[in-house]
Amino acid sequence: MRTHSLLSLALLVGACSETTTGTPVTDASVDGSADASADVSADVSADTGGPTCAVPTPTDPLVARTDRGLVRGAMEAEAIHWLGVPFAEPPTGANRWRPPVAGTACWMGERDATMWAPACPQIPQQQGQPFDPMAPIEGQEDCLTLNVWRPANAPADAALPVMVFVHGGGNTAGSASNVNGVGARLYDATRLAARGNVVVVTIQYRLGALGWLVHPALEGEAGGSAGNLALLDQIAALRWVQRNIRNFRGDPARVMLFGESAGAVNTCALLASPLAAGLFSRALMESGSCVATQTAEAARAQGVMYAEAAGCAAAPDAAACLRALSTEAAVRALAAAVDVSGLGGSTVRWGPVTSLPALPTRPLEAMQAGTHNRVPIVVGHNTEEVGLTVPAVPTEAAYRAILTQVGGAAFANNVIMRYPVATYGTPRNALVQALTDARFGCGARHAARAAARGQAGVNVYRYLYAHALEGSTATVRALGAWHGLELAYVFQNIAQGMLSPTDNDLAVERAMLGYWTRFAATGDPNGAGAPAWPAYATGEPLLRIGPTPTVERAWRNAECDAWDMVSRVSVPAP
Repeated sequence: MRTHSLLSLALLVGACSETTTGTPVTDASVDGSADASADVSADVSADTGGPTCAVPTPTDPLVARTDRGLVRGAMEAEAIHWLGVPFAEPPTGANRWRPPVAGTACWMGERDATMWAPACPQIPQQQGQPFDPMAPIEGQEDCLTLNVWRPANAPADAALPVMVFVHGGGNTAGSASNVNGVGARLYDATRLAARGNVVVVTIQYRLGALGWLVHPALEGEAGGSAGNLALLDQIAALRWVQRNIRNFRGDPARVMLFGESAGAVNTCALLASPLAAGLFSRALMESGSCVATQTAEAARAQGVMYAEAAGCAAAPDAAACLRALSTEAAVRALAAAVDVSGLGGSTVRWGPVTSLPALPTRPLEAMQAGTHNRVPIVVGHNTEEVGLTVPAVPTEAAYRAILTQVGGAAFANNVIMRYPVATYGTPRNALVQALTDARFGCGARHAARAAARGQAGVNVYRYLYAHALEGSTATVRALGAWHGLELAYVFQNIAQGMLSPTDNDLAVERAMLGYWTRFAATGDPNGAGAPAWPAYATGEPLLRIGPTPTVERAWRNAECDAWDMVSRVSVPAP
């Protein structure tokens, strides 16, 4: 029995990839609080980004003013973008494994912001493809940048809703400049900004050990790392948004933080972080978990393993040794594969660590107690999350063998009884549904239940994305709504690259545009004559997103009750 795989399956229910509390965040448009925007300003007043720079007011619409200087963007279609804008000093040299430092240098003239910036260092990985730990390293450590899009026709005095996106990739891979399998930029927000009349920001953060390492030598030094550096990177980017987004015609009092996969895990961690209080006014989590965290004790043990793998465990000054590593050595030591299905068996995990200053409490516990940053929340998942990553399962015997390898014979028997082949058509379909429930669907239920109980009067919404990519081959359509598929629809990019969208594809794209941008604007996804999306409450309704959205209730509750017994994570229904 592979107990570590069972632990991964049980404890990371809802994941791919522990009490200081913050001031609750409100928004006047949601709950009538008259001082909501004042709270936001107060919470970021300490983060000025260094001395004030004398920055002229630009007259060219392609040039925007930031607190460090002017940035020149470019027009594409009906939107203007600014790419690769730094929001912190490079985390290199002495700044490696230290909290992000807001920029202090003022630049003269106009900084070019028309080119995509490098990703943070990583071993490239592709969902559904084998992980090659010796693949060439991509990216560079000077990577703390963000991208901004706004509608080209936004008036000078506009205060548009702002959507800040945190990319996925298991907290070890990915970037704001991701290129998908058909050669298109997955997070190109040109059409989202223009069609949705919103400002979109996509951010980068340190990955793997460079972003999440916890080691006693780093914790013990003055101004050193107490872990969760990548989470602090994301907070630094949100602070940049608060300081600067008005100059891009965005409203700092209407910031929707949203992320997918590990980006959703991080979004939930930011909901629980006292350091993120006041920096966003809504949160949306796509296919991520609020329990995918690691204890500080476990993270320190992994950090010691990392130092050993990097050859620094016996060094007289372990911190200096770690900082002297080449980028490649720092990335390759204790490298981890992104494991969407949970069948990979890796024990290496990079991501949010609890019982540390940036995350003192487990997010799910903070949400249940109402000690989190209380904002309107959307949480959801896709119907076949692991459809792209589960291997061939030709027979029921193979299905049983996989489950036995994961958790033993008794575990396999219980899962097969709950997910019989006769019900799901094929052994692979049964396994896909079991893993989707265990790792994603039931985690979405945890989060929705916890938030609904912990923030009475502030709405929570849950969705189920259920639309396959119709404008593709029969083989691709048969994979269903796999992990991350909805992103092409959210970012309005299904017609890019080699895709040929059908009328149903376009209908889903329009529906997601409306729901996501209305939520960003008001904290309520409803309106414009769209099918009603009820708030999560008694009966546990969710919106099933397809060409014609419908409402489902108590979605797969019997299955999730069974998985709760395995994971020992349970939240009462609202």
